[in-house]
Amino acid sequence: MTAPTAFIRDAWYAVAASAEVGDALLAREVLGRRVVIYRTAAGHPVVLRDRCAHRFAPLSMGERVGDTVECPYHGMRYAPDGACVRVPGQSRIPPVARVTSYTTLERYGLVFAWMDESVPADPSRLVSIPQYDAPGWTVSRGYLRFAARWTNILDNLVDPAHTGFVHRRTIGGKGSDDVPITATEEHGDVVCRRWVNGEPPVPMMQRFLGHDRPMDRWQVYRLALPCVSSVDFGAVEAGQPHDEAAMDAAPYRTISYAFLTPETAHSTHYFSFQLRNIAVDDADVTREFEALYQATFDEDRVLLEAIEREEIADPDAAAIMLASDAGVARLRRLLAQRGG
Repeated sequence: MTAPTAFIRDAWYAVAASAEVGDALLAREVLGRRVVIYRTAAGHPVVLRDRCAHRFAPLSMGERVGDTVECPYHGMRYAPDGACVRVPGQSRIPPVARVTSYTTLERYGLVFAWMDESVPADPSRLVSIPQYDAPGWTVSRGYLRFAARWTNILDNLVDPAHTGFVHRRTIGGKGSDDVPITATEEHGDVVCRRWVNGEPPVPMMQRFLGHDRPMDRWQVYRLALPCVSSVDFGAVEAGQPHDEAAMDAAPYRTISYAFLTPETAHSTHYFSFQLRNIAVDDADVTREFEALYQATFDEDRVLLEAIEREEIADPDAAAIMLASDAGVARLRRLLAQRGG
């Protein structure tokens, strides 16, 4: 998949962390469109096309006036719904004087926007995360910008086989190189699984479990199209059942979520958070996890950006497929069905 893939617009995309959005105007590029983001006095996030209807000046270069945004060029003001409510020097406001306003939804510490003006926004299509804010769980957060196309990052997120090589210094571990991966489709998601049995825990697990004796550990990579990934990772005592009840009771479990938002055809916003069931009240551990996963995702970023450069340099090259690419094959077929 070397050619840039068309964006899938009828979906919720993370456009900012909740903590980023306040009175100040925040400019960002999302799916090839410049948007301006801010919060009303009542606290509701607003996402507008960052382009005045008059001469296309960026509204993000303007000012907040109450809940409106004032264009820096001629002072036209736009309400949160995108309608122009003031044109200096004239009382009549042309009906076409408006900018696109994207429906927003705030959840999981992120601001999401529905990026398709032609399809009504559907809140039920935002991924459900039962562990978020649940007792016994806590969260750490991160953000990176990848100079790589979103589809290459999706390939990485349905590929458990890379972990033992790319992430040897962070979350990777020994004993998994030759363990087969199963790839299935569940309710429209691509799910890739493997259990690594009777092997020592990876170093991060050893740090919190306090031992290095053999355990059974799992990786479950789930991709909810078009752009939400979760990686469920944990360990149980060797020989225990490999079922949901055992995973729920595991002494170490993390579920890492990534919300990919294409910026351009060749760059991607990577919003992430990690849920964990260990040291839930320890702020130092939260900072440690934030640093660990920032380093982990940076390992992916460096490699994927190198791949991006090679694909741009040689767009006619065809990559081979391996047995471990079963999830990638399913993902690409489903993306083609969605029009991506």
